[in-house]
Amino acid sequence: MSKVLITGATGFIGNHVTRLCLEKGDEVRVMVMPGEDRSPLDGMEVEFVEGNLLDPASLRKAVEGIEQLYHLAALFAVWTRDPDLHYKINVQGAEAMLRAAMDAGVEKVVFTSSIAAIGVAERGQLANEKTAFDSWPFASEYILSKFISHQMVKGLVSEGLPVTMVLPGLPFGPGDRAPTPTGSLIVAVLQGKMRNYWDGGVCAVDVRDVAAGHVLAMEKGRIGESYLLANKDGNMTHKEFLSLVGGVAGDAKVASREVGHKTMLRVAKLMEFWSKLTGKAPLTTYKNTLFALQHCYVDPTKAVSELGLPQTPIETAVRDSVQWFREHDYA
Repeated sequence: MSKVLITGATGFIGNHVTRLCLEKGDEVRVMVMPGEDRSPLDGMEVEFVEGNLLDPASLRKAVEGIEQLYHLAALFAVWTRDPDLHYKINVQGAEAMLRAAMDAGVEKVVFTSSIAAIGVAERGQLANEKTAFDSWPFASEYILSKFISHQMVKGLVSEGLPVTMVLPGLPFGPGDRAPTPTGSLIVAVLQGKMRNYWDGGVCAVDVRDVAAGHVLAMEKGRIGESYLLANKDGNMTHKEFLSLVGGVAGDAKVASREVGHKTMLRVAKLMEFWSKLTGKAPLTTYKNTLFALQHCYVDPTKAVSELGLPQTPIETAVRDSVQWFREHDYA
């Protein structure tokens, strides 16, 4: 039993991490933004502290008396009005949080990175924790911010930060309130909007496995090491994944028409242009579309062998996600 601080606890992954920490008897403090909706934590016996990653003084208060820190808070968005916001939150804010933890003498940190922080392997190959970043042609502000923050955290290890880094794949499952960009795919299927598919691939994983991976990384993860929290059977083409969702949802028309790369990119450019005129977020951007056209397949062997990362069938994650979205009137 430890006294832990969880940032991003109201988010999709963070909410599941919070539940697991409570189940194993940890004394849990969660950091929320001033005015943030706390309802995702209803019914959980947690201590609330207000903090803002852009306000270092609030972070020092948040880590007082804490033994362990799970840092999940980040900006995960396809588009923002302020392109620098990803760097302010995901890099500068993360560094401020981690330095506050160092100053407070926190015993162990688990830092939530991303598969975006490593490179994309050649077709037919699987990326692992050592795959060098090579995503420059399609690196959005989000991807760059996660790559930079990952390097920043590794640098802090040399200054004495006791941290283990985890890199989640694309999480699916119940409780995706936002929904996240990944959950939006399932919502789109349920709303009958995903008739098209494109050449590319995803590394899907059950969000509950990702949460378990965080807790296992706190218990067993080596300092300075990175672990891919993914599923060995979750490497699927877009068509395979969308067809799986369609099958679970009972819609045989899902992913029935292929859309070419040129068409995808042309539409993305038009969406970006329209967003500049209206100030409204586009469904996608040019670089986000380029990334979606990659086959981002990863190998979770290290996390499975060293941490004991669970490998819940992807169909279970999809079925539970579909059921949750339907029960909560998303479609």
